[in-house]
Amino acid sequence: MNKLLNADISRIFKAKSLYYGMAALSLLALLFVFLNREENVFTSIPESGALVILPFFIGAVLALNISTEFTSGAIRNKLIIGHSRLNILLSWSVCFTLVTVLFFAVYEGAAFASAFLMSYDLSALKAGIVAENLLLVLVLVFTNMFLSLFICVVIEDVRSVAVMFILQFSMMMISTLGSEALDDSKAADMIFRFFPQGQLSALSVLTAPDRPWLTVLCALSAGAVMLMLSIVYFRKHDMK
Repeated sequence: MNKLLNADISRIFKAKSLYYGMAALSLLALLFVFLNREENVFTSIPESGALVILPFFIGAVLALNISTEFTSGAIRNKLIIGHSRLNILLSWSVCFTLVTVLFFAVYEGAAFASAFLMSYDLSALKAGIVAENLLLVLVLVFTNMFLSLFICVVIEDVRSVAVMFILQFSMMMISTLGSEALDDSKAADMIFRFFPQGQLSALSVLTAPDRPWLTVLCALSAGAVMLMLSIVYFRKHDMK
């Protein structure tokens, strides 16, 4: 397992797509910070931007790397030399957890750095509330990563990138339209806690999140289900 994990980490962190994604995230964070201001007073680190952008970028890097393993025969080689399918999938999970944390850090770091360099007034921010919101964003995008992993395991080729984008975009549209139409619905509020786009209008570093423990519980449950489905499918499915 250690050799497999080391090889996967080395390959993924040498991929150009990872660094293109980091550069694009930095530019988008700068753009959201610039747009999210009122009379040079920084009103909020744009968490809505993080909850929309990060799932797309993390999913894209994940899909490009895993689809390449399927189409190049790398997975068959791993199986031939004795790695189990469970270890292969767990290795991917660890690698893309690291990618998730890295992308999150790049986006948020670029956002705060941009606000500081633009001399925005950050006096309204409170460290405890900021930390609580940022941790909640990290949990949401981390658990959503397992949805992309499941898509890649099922589709097995580069089409997974398109399918992942369609699903992430669909969740964004559902949450955007649903939050307006079902503003007072407790059932909708619960459903929206399971995926990052469902919290677009709920998170801001200026205000403490509502029942963050419930959002964490829902998000982790969704991520666990996706991981289990990926394991079950990958272990039973014949390679093309």
